[in-house]
Amino acid sequence: MREATIVHLHQFPAPGAGTNGLAWQGTSLWSAEGAGPLHKIHPETGETQLTLSPPFPGAGGLESDGEYLWYNSIWQQTFYKLTVPELEIVTTFSSPGEGPHGLAWDGAHLWSVDMNTSRFVKQCPETGEILAELQTPGGRAHGLAWDGEALWNADTNEHVIYRIHPDSGEVLNRVSCPSEPHGLTWDGTTLWYGDDAAKTICRLSVSA
Repeated sequence: MREATIVHLHQFPAPGAGTNGLAWQGTSLWSAEGAGPLHKIHPETGETQLTLSPPFPGAGGLESDGEYLWYNSIWQQTFYKLTVPELEIVTTFSSPGEGPHGLAWDGAHLWSVDMNTSRFVKQCPETGEILAELQTPGGRAHGLAWDGEALWNADTNEHVIYRIHPDSGEVLNRVSCPSEPHGLTWDGTTLWYGDDAAKTICRLSVSA
């Protein structure tokens, strides 16, 4: 494992009470507050373009599969596939554990973090069937992202973002954060994370 080289490219204040989940969709950034509201954000200006209320509050994680938003509610312990901007429920299934947080889409499967059992879970997006499970490297795994080859995971206790091999769970490298990384997403070339303590959203260029 090695420390990745990072460059802080950009940051702006998180909308509302902060961010518990981040997702990249098209050319826009989405942020989920812990209480539930979802915000569509202009990634250059930080301007909130749209605020929506999901069917159930208690956001643990947020992700986009390119067309739909995936949202999990830690209060309901349920995953939801939602249309945008109507937020109509397309698919729903129970979370694989009692502490669902970060979500990631690898192009075919939904990944999540269960904070209570310290594991990553790969699931079929149609049925929720569990296809694989991996141990998290840190003690309080939160945000999750997919960069096309590997997973990224934010650990709020260790203030570290790990890059993880999706088959073996091996930690490939790590990024130290100045505060508490929560939400996490990948925009195709760079990594975004939500700093819950500072109430900011940050964009990073990372050498993987």
